[in-house]
Amino acid sequence: MNYSNFSFKLTFYIVLGFILFTIIGTLSHEMGHIVVAKYFGYDTTLSYGSMNYYPKGYMEDEDTKRLIKLNETYFNTPYEALDDSVKKEFENVINRIETKFEWKNTIWVTLGGPIQTILTSFLGFIILYFRKSFKKETFKLWDWLAIFLSLFILREVFNTVMALVETALGIKSSFNGDEFKISRYLGYNPWVIPVITAGIGLLISIGVIFKILPKQYRLSFIIAGFIGGVLGYSVWFGFLGNFLFSL
Repeated sequence: MNYSNFSFKLTFYIVLGFILFTIIGTLSHEMGHIVVAKYFGYDTTLSYGSMNYYPKGYMEDEDTKRLIKLNETYFNTPYEALDDSVKKEFENVINRIETKFEWKNTIWVTLGGPIQTILTSFLGFIILYFRKSFKKETFKLWDWLAIFLSLFILREVFNTVMALVETALGIKSSFNGDEFKISRYLGYNPWVIPVITAGIGLLISIGVIFKILPKQYRLSFIIAGFIGGVLGYSVWFGFLGNFLFSL
């Protein structure tokens, strides 16, 4: 087998697979948060790239409606530029809301997304093991499905690498991704959990691509994975996700 074999047909299908699984991975990650939030009795909403959860009755509360209205009215105005009367109203509304509603178990809700992503990756890895995919020279549909599932954990690698790049370029210095939040909840340096999960994700990905994937597929897979991942992210977050969730 020639490691450098390249197939345009295979590359095309893998690109489509990465686009599809980028979308599936994003939504299933958010559903991981939602399942945990529902377990603790929260109302939830799902968007194309995020979720929100609220105590029962929160969205129907008059103070909540007022806060939403204030945020919409002054969306483009920096807080420091607001009139003192408006700042005072913001503070009063927020204080009243905080006395009526309480967010509990937030660390578990935050954990829901990364745990779903990691468990899905492990599921794919288990399927590959029991199908003895690492001994095969050619793959069938179930093998490819397991490959894509096992690489869900690339999300952990991507998010941490992007945060490192933004930090190095001075674009951002503080991050609110799930893994950063979990580190702060646990009292660790914010980078501890992201680096650990990214390291695990990198090891699994390298193992899947270079130890399980047959050699004749590797070049096509790596090229298609990069193209498909970028396209999937761009298409979903650029316009398709917003369009579908606006219907």
